[in-house]
Amino acid sequence: MPKSPAFQFYAADWLADENVELMTLEEEGAYIRALSYCWREGSLPADKEKLSRLLKGCSMQTLTTVQGCFVVGSNDGSRLVHPRLEIERQKQAKWRDKSAAAGRTSGKVRREKKLHAEPTFVNGSTNLEPTYEPNANSSSSSSSSINTKTKATPKAAPSSFALPSWIPESTWRDFEEMRKRIRAPMTDRARSGIVADLDRLRGQGHSPEAVLAQSITHAWRGVFGIRSSDAGRHGRDSPRNPSGAGTPETFAALEAQRAREDRHNYEVWASMPEQYRKRSPWIGEVPA
Repeated sequence: MPKSPAFQFYAADWLADENVELMTLEEEGAYIRALSYCWREGSLPADKEKLSRLLKGCSMQTLTTVQGCFVVGSNDGSRLVHPRLEIERQKQAKWRDKSAAAGRTSGKVRREKKLHAEPTFVNGSTNLEPTYEPNANSSSSSSSSINTKTKATPKAAPSSFALPSWIPESTWRDFEEMRKRIRAPMTDRARSGIVADLDRLRGQGHSPEAVLAQSITHAWRGVFGIRSSDAGRHGRDSPRNPSGAGTPETFAALEAQRAREDRHNYEVWASMPEQYRKRSPWIGEVPA
C-alpha cells in the first residue's frame, strides 16, 4: 500500500479530546510528534528507551502519558499503533481504490466511444470510413493514412438581403470589401440602411455608383452626397460637417482635420490590391 504523506487533523476533535485536555504542553507536543512518526512509519517502537529518543529525551512522566495513547500492534508485539490513525489509513485506502476504479471505468467508456465512433466524411466523399486514433508506437507512414476527425465549422445564417437593381453590383462589392478592410463589416441591417441612404441621395440627383465610389475612396463607413465646388470643401453632405455649420474661426482647424483624415484614407486606399484601385480610383489630389 502506498504511503500517504498526510492525515486529516480535526482541530475541534483535538481540543475536545479528554486525554489531550489533561496533558501538559510538554506532553501535548510529544504526543503530536509521536502521531507524526506513527503516521509516517506505520507504528512506533514499544521499547521505552527507543520511544524516548524519538520524543527527544522527554521526561518519564511524559513518555508514560504518550505511550498510554497507543496500543500494541496485532501483528507485532514490539510496535505500537494508534487506533484513530488506523481508521484514517483505511479511509484513505478506500478512497484511493474508489478513485482508481472510477478512472478505469471512465477510460473504458472513452475507449468504447472511440471504437464505435460514427464514420467521418472526408471532403464530402460518400465513402464511409471509421476514424481511429493511431497507437503511440505505430509508424508515421501508417498513422498519416488514417483520417482524423475535425470539428464542424458552424455555418453562417443565410442572408435575407437583396441588392436593388439600380445599384451596380461590382461597386457594391468593392464597398463591402472596403468596410471589411476598415474592420467594420456590414450586417443585413447595415446594408438596408446604406441602401435607404443611397435611395434618398438618388432622389436628390446623386448617382449611387458615384456616391459609393466616393465612400470607397475615402474609406467612409456611410454614404454622402457628392461634393460640389460651389458647396465648399465642407458642404452640406460632407461627413465631417453634415449640417453645413462652420465659421471662419473654425475653418483652419477643420482644414487640418480634413488633411489628416484624407492622408489616412489615401494610405488605406493605396494598400488595397491593384485591381481594386483600378475599379475605384482615387478622387482628387494625392494628400501631402
